[in-house]
Amino acid sequence: MRLITLNAWCGRALYPLMTFLKKYAPETDIFCLQEVLDADQGVMDERHPDEYVCGDLYRKIVAALPDFNGAFASFGDYPHRQSQATFIRKTVPVTDIGDFLVHEPAQPHEHGSAVIASRKLQHATFDLGGRECVVANFHGLWNGGEKIDCPERLAQSESIRKFLDGITGPKVLCGDFNLLPDTESLAIVERGMVSLVKTYGVKSTRTPLYRNYDNPKASKFADYVIVSPDIKVERFEVLPDLASDHSALRLEFH
Repeated sequence: MRLITLNAWCGRALYPLMTFLKKYAPETDIFCLQEVLDADQGVMDERHPDEYVCGDLYRKIVAALPDFNGAFASFGDYPHRQSQATFIRKTVPVTDIGDFLVHEPAQPHEHGSAVIASRKLQHATFDLGGRECVVANFHGLWNGGEKIDCPERLAQSESIRKFLDGITGPKVLCGDFNLLPDTESLAIVERGMVSLVKTYGVKSTRTPLYRNYDNPKASKFADYVIVSPDIKVERFEVLPDLASDHSALRLEFH
């Protein structure tokens, strides 16, 4: 099974992003994407007057990946509709796909690039060599500050931990966690599992498109792939493509 996780950056680098997806589609079974919009473009232009974000990004990706079934973790009529989207090759035997809230902010709002909004965990169950395997797509809360522990992040991690503990078979948790590597919040979700970013000595999960990329003091970690010990990793790497201000992470496993 071949998986790619990427924060799509709300399509701010739309042409490179679409080129990236089409490039890797033939050799990928699952795309786990974060910061995908399914919203009215006029509303997005009004909310983001100084930058481009792609309101119909989800629909564009659906059109670009005809061999995949897409699932969008919708918030219904919730005004901040930035969410996760998982695309699974149509030949993969999926038995279940769903999502649930892991964080609900007291006062959700948007200001420029800052989106203080609810967070979900999206999950898909499929057959992996006769075993039920779960892949979970996660975009952790961002509060406008450092990616360090806070009560909301700790509670978010405990919610995810409870979900993971309820899965008896192989599991993969991936996405943009908005956490530093040494946080207790990350340690909670890593418990009993293997963090591939740490195991493989990854130095950064951000690209030169990241606004603080050249700042030596800025943390360049946000994205992780964490697997249960019964996942057999054949290949794990940070891809070099500049499709976002986040790096894409690619995992091949069985």
